[in-house]
Amino acid sequence: MYIVRGEQNLPDRFRGGAVTIGNFDGVHLGHQAVFKTLRRRAADLTLPTVAITFEPHPRRLFQPDNAPPRITGVRGKARWMERAGIDAMYILRFSRDLASLSPEKFIETVLLKSLRARLVHVGYDFQFGMRGAGNIDTLKAMGLKYGYEAQEEPPFELQGDKVSSTLIRYAIQDADFETAQNLLGREFEIEGRVSSGQKRGRGLGFPTANLTLNGLLHPPSGVYIVEGWIDGQWLPAVANVGNNPTFGDADIHLEAHMLAPCGDLYRKVLRIRFRERIRAEIRFESPEALIAQIKQDVAQAKAFFSYS
Repeated sequence: MYIVRGEQNLPDRFRGGAVTIGNFDGVHLGHQAVFKTLRRRAADLTLPTVAITFEPHPRRLFQPDNAPPRITGVRGKARWMERAGIDAMYILRFSRDLASLSPEKFIETVLLKSLRARLVHVGYDFQFGMRGAGNIDTLKAMGLKYGYEAQEEPPFELQGDKVSSTLIRYAIQDADFETAQNLLGREFEIEGRVSSGQKRGRGLGFPTANLTLNGLLHPPSGVYIVEGWIDGQWLPAVANVGNNPTFGDADIHLEAHMLAPCGDLYRKVLRIRFRERIRAEIRFESPEALIAQIKQDVAQAKAFFSYS
């Protein structure tokens, strides 16, 4: 997967190809259906495939207090796009200038001048340009004028519901990992770089790897059975999501205690996938009471994995 930021960094081999456009948050089954069709149509014409996406999410610019939590960061989005067969992810910086472009100007500037697109395939609900005035009809009309082909992907449904990022967010906020997995086509993950914490876990006898959750989708505060992707393998772990009410931390974060030896994880990129919820996060009257409960949590996680 080739990640491009800015037209000046776009290699010529990705111009004149098959293009799709969207936020693609989560790269769920609906997005994967778009990519599958794009890849198939591109193969018929021997074209490269390019997915245009936006950073930050448009609502983070215009409604920062009401922006949806992100299902995947850039790293994860690129990983799942690559697995879906997309050759390049072209990241457009979403700004007020970009948002002010008319649909026609967006097509002329981005699809034609920058990418020289020969084929455009988008989701059924795709809108673009100032105030979302552009849609598939706009793309088709401009395609007739400028010589590219435009089509849309029909909704991807699961048990009668259209698969969407919104449904995935609802599922994760309810700790319904099975539903999220069905919508994503894989298990839900949180990914980030391990940061320095308060080192309380080490002092309690249960060292943890700490991930900040700024803007990322996460399940409700609580303790979870999870797995951590480290050095090419999934290892069993138990994790706490919350703000440690026993110690009164200000920000919500994730702390994962690995059950298998894995060395120092500080500054490494860690992926955490969720398997099962153990309990809610609660405040303990003493560190000793907390230690006793952590021992029970670890024992439950070990039993889940049949890990001794």
